[in-house]
Amino acid sequence: MLVSIDEARDLNNGQPSLWARLFDSLDLTPGTRVLQVGAGTGYYSAILAELVGPTGRVTAVEYDGVLAARAQANLATWPQVEVVAADGTLHDAGEVDVIIVFAGATHPATLWLDRLAEGGRLLLPLTAAKGRGLLLKATRRGAWFEAESLGPCGFFPCFGLRNDRAAECLARAIRDLKGTPVPIKALHTGAPPENADHVWYAGPGFWLSREPVEA
Repeated sequence: MLVSIDEARDLNNGQPSLWARLFDSLDLTPGTRVLQVGAGTGYYSAILAELVGPTGRVTAVEYDGVLAARAQANLATWPQVEVVAADGTLHDAGEVDVIIVFAGATHPATLWLDRLAEGGRLLLPLTAAKGRGLLLKATRRGAWFEAESLGPCGFFPCFGLRNDRAAECLARAIRDLKGTPVPIKALHTGAPPENADHVWYAGPGFWLSREPVEA
């Protein structure tokens, strides 16, 4: 069941059936190092802790200090979890295998992409102005990232990773699909090439391509 965390802000813990499917797509095995951005009160942090086991590590970052304190208390029995009250876009958890973002952004933080190990996976709700968008999964392949959409989504906005112009561009790119699948194959950092047909969407510091490698 969906559980409200703060009704006044329309903040909830996320649909458990959705997150079960998403966790399954990330190959979370014992020993995995996870950065969780947006820990809330720690419900999914506990599930992640069980999935990675005592040899794994979960760095659960929560911007809201009150929620972070609640998460700290709730997760006291899982020593593999570190709860951090901080801006998840800036907190450096070191090299990690998986980054899971629990809020909607128009672009990933540069630090997240830098800290993903080879083969590491990023799961990011990429959302436009009204919180609607797609679930982006990106996997490091050396200097670029294999990318795919895991389906449509709606998420609470991520502090520090919203850009109005990018949100408009994303909304337009989604509208132009007219219900067809999101045609992304790769994520690249930096600015996209000019007038390139294979660029599907570009946001601050990154772009998504229809081709598996940069053309």
